[in-house]
This record gives sequence, structure tokens and C-alpha cells, in this order.
Amino acid sequence: MGRSVLCESFVEDYLRQLSRKAGVCMGLLIGQPSAGGKDYIVHASRIADEETADDSQKLNATVAAQHALDATRMLPGGMYVMGIFVIHPKNVFQEPTLLSSIKFILMSMKATFDANPLLMGTCEELEKGEKLVLHYSSGSKAHVCKTVSLAAENPTLLPCDWKFVEHLTTWHKLNVYFETDEVYPLKQQAGQEQYDTEANLTECAKKLKGQLMYAKILFDGAPKLGADTVEGVLTMKNQDKFLANVYLPTSAELTASEAKIEQFEGTLKFDGIVSSQIYIHSRCTFAEAERFIVTDIVRSLMSRIQIHCDSLVQTEDTPQDKITLNELPRRVYFPVRQGPGGFPVEFSDYLFPEESVETPLVRIKEILDVGVTARDLKCNVELVPAVKEDEQRPAGEEEVWRKTSTEDDFEGKLNLPVVGGLVTVIVLLIALLVYYFMK
Repeated sequence: MGRSVLCESFVEDYLRQLSRKAGVCMGLLIGQPSAGGKDYIVHASRIADEETADDSQKLNATVAAQHALDATRMLPGGMYVMGIFVIHPKNVFQEPTLLSSIKFILMSMKATFDANPLLMGTCEELEKGEKLVLHYSSGSKAHVCKTVSLAAENPTLLPCDWKFVEHLTTWHKLNVYFETDEVYPLKQQAGQEQYDTEANLTECAKKLKGQLMYAKILFDGAPKLGADTVEGVLTMKNQDKFLANVYLPTSAELTASEAKIEQFEGTLKFDGIVSSQIYIHSRCTFAEAERFIVTDIVRSLMSRIQIHCDSLVQTEDTPQDKITLNELPRRVYFPVRQGPGGFPVEFSDYLFPEESVETPLVRIKEILDVGVTARDLKCNVELVPAVKEDEQRPAGEEEVWRKTSTEDDFEGKLNLPVVGGLVTVIVLLIALLVYYFMK
């Protein structure tokens, strides 16, 4: 039996509008997989393409893969790019050329996510290596959905039951604030004096992910059974939300054979507070909720690191500072859908301290095709961090880091205080001689 997918009815309205305006086009399907056999689609966004008369050129694998990566950075934990939709007058599943292009696009997306594992763009435990392909006819407005299994070298088509439903489930929101304060070794590039900023920050996120995989997550101060559903416990307690806390395992004591001393060129202090905001469907278990919380924290950290490093401009000749402060952008949230009745799910983007609130608006429209205003953004969930005293460069730091002077440093140089004293004595002697001769 194939997978079962429930999709919000407003997504169908979006596809219908696209079929009238854009003609042949492709886009992303965003939603949440589940272990219960039903997947939930909450958003669809068109992938912008270059204007061309050739329909096959509008299914560009490189553009689609990069677009999926950019969109994933904006998704909360538990939300994934579940597949793609294709609006086309022909049935793409019956056209070998189009079907081959679609399979290649999905394989390119998989390769892109595999190359960026810390963005956690796939959930193999729930997706089972399958991606959705929804064909929406621009002529008859009919739709057909199938899943493409990417587990084998030759992707295969599998049946899928797709339904558009209004208010398909109740979405529960979990807020978590995760604080980290760790010190990691700073490594230089091979054969160079510079430090690879992205490589060092990525290594921090990688080690933090390893710790989070063994973390204990408590809901309302107590552990929950992984098989219990979140909604069931909320109903019993007559409440609609949980307070979740993440506790990392403490460092274990090493034996004499395991302990070792390594020498590094410096250290990297990785500290701050990450806001985590996830949305889970009504039948979500606590085991899934814990997985989604970890995904959100790691994905958010890695998204900030990539965005920050993309903004850096540094050449090989740039001198390396002794103390470098890397301020990662802060997280801002925005609603996926505006309108009567509202929709509780929110996505996020990232904002640098020097950027204005209007900066993300164009990016949100381009990547997710969501129109929001500056008023819709929640910019106060995370604040601009204050620079701590030990992170500031002291006034006398240049003296502290200056190379120890040697005798060679003074070769050919004048001692200005001594020279000044000699000149003063000579002038005084000349004045005395003139005084006696004039007398």
C-alpha cells in the first residue's frame, strides 16, 4: 500500500492560480511526515525560472536543488521539502522525457541535502527515501500524485493517495530556548596562516549535534513515553501547550588510555541562545517531537553559519586578527498564511544586526512565495547579543600581542628621548658661550 497524503485546501487554490498565470511551472511541496502512515502538506512555493519557450528548460535540476536548500533554511524542525509539484498540460507520468527530468531533479535535491547534512533536509526514518511528485493539469485542473523511491540507483514510481482537506489537523506549537556555551579547538587551513571560519563553525555545529542526539528532553519538567501522542497528553491535562527543556549529557571521565593532549593554535568560544519553535500535528508522538526539536536547533545553527560565511569577504592576503568576533544573524518568524481564520504555522528567516526589518521581505517572497509586511515579522524573539567583556579587544591588546623585541629590532633606529636630550645640552652650551662673548 502506498503513502497517504493530506494537503491543506488553500494549497489547491494556490496551484489553481499558478496554472492560470504561470502556465508550465514547478515548485516545492513543504510539509511534515509522520510515522502513522499519513503525511501533511502545509505549503507550496513556485520555483522561479528563466523565461523560455522550451517547457523542458523550465524543469531545471540545478535551480530546483538550490531552491530546496534555501527553503529548508527557513523551515522549522519537523517541516521538510517533501517533494515537488509540476503544473503541465500533459500527464508527466506518461511522458518519458518529462518523467526522466523529474527523477533527475529529485536525485539532485537528494545529492544537495546529502552534501549539507547539518541542515537535516530529509527525515529518512519517516520518509523512507521517498519523495512526492504531484502533477496538476493546467487544462483540466485534475491532479495525480505518486511517490518516487530514491533508495535505488534507478528511481521507481509508487502509488500515493492524495487528498485536499480543509483544516486537515490541529497544529500544536512547542517553544524551546536552547543555550550553548562551549569552547572548541581552532584549526588552521593546511599550509596557511588563516583560519577557515566556515569549517571551524561547522565543526562546532557537528559536535553540538552529536551531543543533542543523546540529550534528554523534558516536557513540563518530566520525561514522556515516546509512543504517547502529544495531543492525548494535552487533552488529559486540559492544556494546549508544553514547556520543553533540553538537557545535554555531561562530559564523561576519560580513562588514562583514552585521554590525550593536543596542541592547537587557538580556541573558539561558541555561545548564545537559540530560539526553537516547532509545529507538530495532532497525532505526533513524543519520540517524533524530540526528533523535530533536535532538527530545529541544528538546522537553525547551520543556517546561520552558512548565511554568515556567505556574507564574509576575505582573501588569502588578509591579516588574521588575534581576536575575531563572529556575530551570527538572529532568527525572525513570519506567518505562512494570512487571512480569515489564520493558520498557526510560522516559518523563519535570519537578520543581521545592521539590517533593517524590511530586508527579509524580498527574500521570503522569492524563496517561499509568501507575501508578508514588516509588521508581520516577529523580530523580538531573539535579540541582538551584547558583546561580553572577555570578547572585547582590550585597550592595551596591541602591547600584549606584540612580538618580543630583540637587538635586531633597534638596528638603524634612533632613540628619540636620548637624541632630544643631546640637542638640548648643545643648545644650552651655545647660549652660554654667546652670553660670555657678548659680555
